[in-house]
Amino acid sequence: METLFFWIAWGIISVWALRTFYFSFSKEKLERLRKTSVGLTASVLVLTLLPWLPPFLGGANAVSLALGGNTLAILLFVLLIISLIFFFQKEYLFLKIAAVLTVLATLALFALMVIIRPGTFTLSLYDIAPIVAVLILLTLNVAVFLLWQQMQLLKKDEVVPDMRKKINAGIISAVILILGAYLIVSGGSDTNITSVDYTDEQGVVVDPKEGIEVFSQHAPGVVCFGENKFSFKLDTPYAILSDDEISMALTTDSRFVTVSANGESIEEKLAEFGMRFTKEGDIYMYEMSVDGNADTEDEKTFGLSREKGRFLVSVFYTTGNEEQAKQILSTVLDSLQEGVCINE
Repeated sequence: METLFFWIAWGIISVWALRTFYFSFSKEKLERLRKTSVGLTASVLVLTLLPWLPPFLGGANAVSLALGGNTLAILLFVLLIISLIFFFQKEYLFLKIAAVLTVLATLALFALMVIIRPGTFTLSLYDIAPIVAVLILLTLNVAVFLLWQQMQLLKKDEVVPDMRKKINAGIISAVILILGAYLIVSGGSDTNITSVDYTDEQGVVVDPKEGIEVFSQHAPGVVCFGENKFSFKLDTPYAILSDDEISMALTTDSRFVTVSANGESIEEKLAEFGMRFTKEGDIYMYEMSVDGNADTEDEKTFGLSREKGRFLVSVFYTTGNEEQAKQILSTVLDSLQEGVCINE
């Protein structure tokens, strides 16, 4: 529905503009188009102050993206500001430069939106500003094409800027370009939104580059499960993948860890899945397989499991990481306790 509205609105505006301005030259039409371009460009700059991302993606606006070093956001501002300055001039040279910069700004905005909002998403009133900005810029593109056409119809009335005005315009443009380059260098030139915290209310982070969900990292320390049901310690950063009423799954130091309080026997669990195992003291050691398919030596996954009271702790690792996995298993088991969380 939003897409249909978008093209209908732009089509009506384009048809109206073409019927109104295209066919004949008029100084009045030229001036109206120039002022329209000023107003539309200023409107887009105002929209950059409103949120361009929803709250669960950080709620950033275009200004914060640019100040954070986002290359496309900075480029958008540079093009819009220079074109706005040139639209205030009446010389054809400056108006033509502004027209070209407007088209480039439109392309920059489309590229920016593809980067910060990949794929499809639900449109809301909170983050509708960039969509409105796109509509305005497309309308502005029609206006500048008509402005260009008006300038082409009667060149004899063209006002040529003197050298002093050209130098002043060049200096102003250079200052804006240098400022943009400084923001890119100081803030990082990555087009991804590295300065925004993408964590939502559930602790899930959306990766805009890959278009997938990753999980927020926690600092090393105590992991408390539920409302003081049990807790344990980890010496490396970790991310909680899932938890339910009796178990928790997380990743730490590239290892997958599960802690369950369901009281099931390790041997019963392994037998249920038809997995062979060996024992090293109280630790059960086994090789994981997927659908019965054997992996290559470098891709094999192994598991370590040990019981502590009614708890079952397992650590899964790949070839060559057995010692680290044993260390994680030992740390969890030594600190695992039921009841009051040891963090409190």
